[in-house]
Amino acid sequence: MRLRAILLTAVATILVASGPAEAKKKSRAVAAPPPAPQVALPSSANGINVRYYYERRQYPAIWFGAKGGDVAIGQLLTILRGAAIDGMSSGPQVAATVEAAVQRARTSNDPMQVKAAELALSAAWADYVQAIKRASTNIIYGDPALAVTPPHLDRTLALAEAAPSLAQHLQSVASINPYYSAIRDVAIAEATANGGRASDKALLNLERARIIPGGGKFILVNTAEQRLHMIEGGQSVGSMKVVVGDLNKLGLPTPIIASTMHYAIANPYWHVPTHLIRKFATAIAKNPTAYLKSKNYEIISDFTKNPQILEPTSVDWKAVAAGTSTAILRQRPGGQNSMGKMKFPFPNREGIFLHDTPTRQYFNESNRALSNGCIRVEDYGRLANWLFGRDVAAVGSDPEQHIAMTRGVPVYVTYLTMVPSSTGMASFDDRYGWDRPGAMAGGMPATSGMVSAGGAGSAN
Repeated sequence: MRLRAILLTAVATILVASGPAEAKKKSRAVAAPPPAPQVALPSSANGINVRYYYERRQYPAIWFGAKGGDVAIGQLLTILRGAAIDGMSSGPQVAATVEAAVQRARTSNDPMQVKAAELALSAAWADYVQAIKRASTNIIYGDPALAVTPPHLDRTLALAEAAPSLAQHLQSVASINPYYSAIRDVAIAEATANGGRASDKALLNLERARIIPGGGKFILVNTAEQRLHMIEGGQSVGSMKVVVGDLNKLGLPTPIIASTMHYAIANPYWHVPTHLIRKFATAIAKNPTAYLKSKNYEIISDFTKNPQILEPTSVDWKAVAAGTSTAILRQRPGGQNSMGKMKFPFPNREGIFLHDTPTRQYFNESNRALSNGCIRVEDYGRLANWLFGRDVAAVGSDPEQHIAMTRGVPVYVTYLTMVPSSTGMASFDDRYGWDRPGAMAGGMPATSGMVSAGGAGSAN
């Protein structure tokens, strides 16, 4: 009995002792603090990804930090208020929303409001950058690396966060290039004077100017101006006249292209475009051997490196004239070869390239839209010297001498009927009609330029 009493007392003691501990555990579970509230998302399609960016970095102070501040925030608000011109139609409304968020952060001194304003500012900037970097269907990209595409949001914000001066970074990105910046100023002035509406000419020129980079070394051909510019660091360091595609008579405007040039060809062949071969065929048929000899032409079997040379009489020229048969014709280097002494190829689906020409008189014309689509340059030697950093020429008389560049040089062929000049804004005739809304809807016309049957550039 005594042993039983002792055991019962021990059990009771254990139960009494464990009671407060269990109660404490339950008390701690009930008293656990609620999860921290998330920062409100900005009203942007990029909102959730912007918040993820900030959360992963413990909410960096991009806009409210030392590199940002009032100047950078004011710069962004100014950009957004005019962003409709850039293609971001919601820009003015976004500016008002962001400005209200910034005001709440400044007056409340609430850390959550500051974070919310940070997100709103970054989302608005990401939306704007995506708008100005939107893709275009009116460009032939011979080099896909040059394609204008919206950047990844993380990259947009990382560049802003790393910028030594956020205000300067915003200005640099929004400017795009000197051509775009100057045309946009005109468009904004027009919109201010006309109830918010800029001219079609200014807006369409803005769209075409977006492909031009803001820096680096590249060739810029403006077919509306009918000039080639050698660009370094955003500035033209030299220019020359060019002859470009004829729309009115030939129906072959020079298209808008972004590509990269990697070599030049001295002593080039000229591969005669198919439509010209058909045009010449009736005259050739009268005496094929004599005609081809007088023009320094030869018939080839294909577009391989070493094609077979065919006899002039082996072709049914009447059938070629009728369009029921074809022939591949090329002109040997020298003399009156339509390519002149050098051509400058760059990849593109239309077979367009730059080249010298023996037809010098065309450079004296006020309207130099006279070619089959390719671009004839006024001074091939000066262009080659700039591209290679030295004088280059053919060695001997061998045809098709490839001269490789150490580094590829981008080529931008565009159509700007208005460009900045030393006296303001220069304007050029809209010879292609591309300043009309919808003229290029659906992409670059397939009739631009010429492509040979074998894909080798044949336009002239």
